[in-house]
Amino acid sequence: MPELDDDDRSRMQKHLQDLASRQESKFDGVIGMIKKCDAYITALENEMAEIKQNLEAWKKNKEMMTNIIKFAYQKELISNKPTGLKYQGVFRKAKPRLVDNFSSWEEEEITEFGLRKITTITRIKDDAVVEVKQENLPDKDRVREELAADTGKAPTASQLIPGYSFTYERRKRLAAG
Repeated sequence: MPELDDDDRSRMQKHLQDLASRQESKFDGVIGMIKKCDAYITALENEMAEIKQNLEAWKKNKEMMTNIIKFAYQKELISNKPTGLKYQGVFRKAKPRLVDNFSSWEEEEITEFGLRKITTITRIKDDAVVEVKQENLPDKDRVREELAADTGKAPTASQLIPGYSFTYERRKRLAAG
């Protein structure tokens, strides 16, 4: 028997003796206990799924509220150090996000700023090639450098979107009043 405390051990021994006595009502009682366990397991699994959904909803809500504050800062509706009665925040510039729009690049842009990724799968036994995959990708670092330098050589469909980080904390100096 698995490691159990005394109460659980005595209960398990009672169920084992009931099964050994081959009485139909005792067998029904044991199956009833198994069904009860199934019901508890199902209820707990449903609760866990609900908690996971609530967690995702709250994360999405937090992200949405932060994006609203960032949007207000980008439109210069608030300063880079907003303060309230209880909290204060700070905006800092972050690395700009690259939107490459690779699917709408022209051929010469793909040739100039593209990378080719080739994946070869071979069988170890006889070195036979099983599969070769080839795909074209943008050289994001190079495109980012060209866009930041603003040389005009970067693909026209690509753009850098300014990035900002927002941190907040409890206000250090409370207003008198």
